[in-house]
Amino acid sequence: MDEGKTDVVYKKTPQRDLMLTFLPPIKKKYEKAPVYFIIPGGGWHVEDRQDMLDFSAKSVQALRNEGFAVVSIDYRVCGEGVVMREIIADCFDAARYIAHFSDKFSVDREKFALSGLSSGGHLALMLAYAPHNSFKDNYEFSDDFTVKCAAVMSPPAILYDNKTNNLRDMFEVFEGCDTKEEREFTSPITYVTSNCPPTLLCAGTSDDCVFASSSERLFDKLKEKSNTCEIRLSICGGHIFNKVHREIDPSINADEMQNYITDFILQYI
Repeated sequence: MDEGKTDVVYKKTPQRDLMLTFLPPIKKKYEKAPVYFIIPGGGWHVEDRQDMLDFSAKSVQALRNEGFAVVSIDYRVCGEGVVMREIIADCFDAARYIAHFSDKFSVDREKFALSGLSSGGHLALMLAYAPHNSFKDNYEFSDDFTVKCAAVMSPPAILYDNKTNNLRDMFEVFEGCDTKEEREFTSPITYVTSNCPPTLLCAGTSDDCVFASSSERLFDKLKEKSNTCEIRLSICGGHIFNKVHREIDPSINADEMQNYITDFILQYI
């Protein structure tokens, strides 16, 4: 078992208790550790915080060796009778929990680095860009946190434009409030201003779930607003930068993408 690993309930909801996993730094390099805050994907239908830790194992290990604490979280999903803004609120509340107990965890609430895969990437970008008071769920803690950078993988960034993804079951997430206005309200690209934190967008050009155009259009909008941003395209890579063409290897595989994420985060923390 990983020494110092802690699983705690951060929020009680009518559906279930939501938990997060906290991993302390392996090497202490800061009086208060920066936080590598990672959000699992699963199309807003499922989520598994341990799977996200496993998928991001290379960056998790590398950043913990550089003095970072790591947090991976649960959130409610659409099959539990919630809509997108409630899912986003859960993620904000997990960050608020860590900020509230920053002294207990010996972390720096002013130094969050966000990551996520697929729908988790969408949620990470919402935490990075959206005003924090826009997504509240009568949570007991209101403590704020500062996002220093975000490095996300295969994120759906424009929920109101179906030409950027193949997520047909996204409609279930908006059940009862399926309007263009609601999709705009919960789309990261809506919140792009000239003050977005440095962002790394990672996408596969052969991803048939969330198209690379989602990241490319967000990248263009970020650059238009003079933000610091980078894009890494895995040529012929799939949704998780996997091999999808029998004869062609992706130009950047999942482990290599994790290295880019690590380097990017270290550059801005």
